[in-house]
Amino acid sequence: MKVGISVAGGVQALENIEPAALRDVGLNSVFVSCYEDEVRWYADDIGSFLRRSHRVGLECYVVPWGYGKFLDPDPSIESLYIDTHPETLQRDSRGRRCRKACPNNPRYLEWFASSMRTLAWLTECEGFLWDEPSFHVSRGAWGCRCVHCKRLYWAKAGVEMPRALTDPVCAFRRESVAMFLLAAAAAIEAVDRRLVSFVMPTPSLGPSEVQTGAEDWRTLARCSAVDGLSIWVPWQARGAQMEGTLVDLFEGARKKGLGEGKQVVLWVVGSPQPKDRLLDTIMCAHLAGCEHLVISDYESLFRTSAFAPFAASLSRTLARVQ
Repeated sequence: MKVGISVAGGVQALENIEPAALRDVGLNSVFVSCYEDEVRWYADDIGSFLRRSHRVGLECYVVPWGYGKFLDPDPSIESLYIDTHPETLQRDSRGRRCRKACPNNPRYLEWFASSMRTLAWLTECEGFLWDEPSFHVSRGAWGCRCVHCKRLYWAKAGVEMPRALTDPVCAFRRESVAMFLLAAAAAIEAVDRRLVSFVMPTPSLGPSEVQTGAEDWRTLARCSAVDGLSIWVPWQARGAQMEGTLVDLFEGARKKGLGEGKQVVLWVVGSPQPKDRLLDTIMCAHLAGCEHLVISDYESLFRTSAFAPFAASLSRTLARVQ
């Protein structure tokens, strides 16, 4: 089993990370968050870190954040595109603009594809992770009902898009996410056909109650652009049992994805704190048959006073599962 680490602190975090130290602990991969507004000014620094990581034998994956805020639900992520192209934002069911670009807007889709081609040229990596692509949904309001979405819905269904979030509308949103992923994958594969595309669905401990367009694992797995599902295991946040939650989510993703020949990558919160049970989690994932586990994130694991006495135990555990 491969075990990786995610780095989500931006360029400043990369400056303080030595890739050889990650390898020496026993890690195999690194997932680097690339923020839209930072890539504009610090692409060389990001590229340098990924090249150094490659030289020491780590697999590298890029996680684009921001970029019109269609990827990743964190509201704190800034996007200059959002501020400068308000005409491409989603319209919710009440007619209001949302701070998320619409994946069916041709102008946004063209800009996003161009940005991903550039990012693929600038970074040396094995692939990209598309982190929770999502339509707006909040307090009974949902998006998107912009002119482009309504035209596409009419062309597909032969009726006007309703104001209620009906099953046909949810299906349309899922199909729109799949088409967006096709465009994203085509953009990076235009640079290097070997680049893989992972997608992280909306986190869930079962059938999702939140209809974002990326809640259905089977629809995502069936998308030809998707090489694997990246599943978040939120057992701490939900107060659930670690073993049962991890195995259930992994088996559920494998049933949805492996029939389509897709990989399953599990993401877990990891720290030296006993409450996070990181060593047990790694062993549990290994015994369940997981091939790739990612620990989130570098700061919570390496930048704590408890890491030094924890490092030897972590290295022994990583050696066992590999």
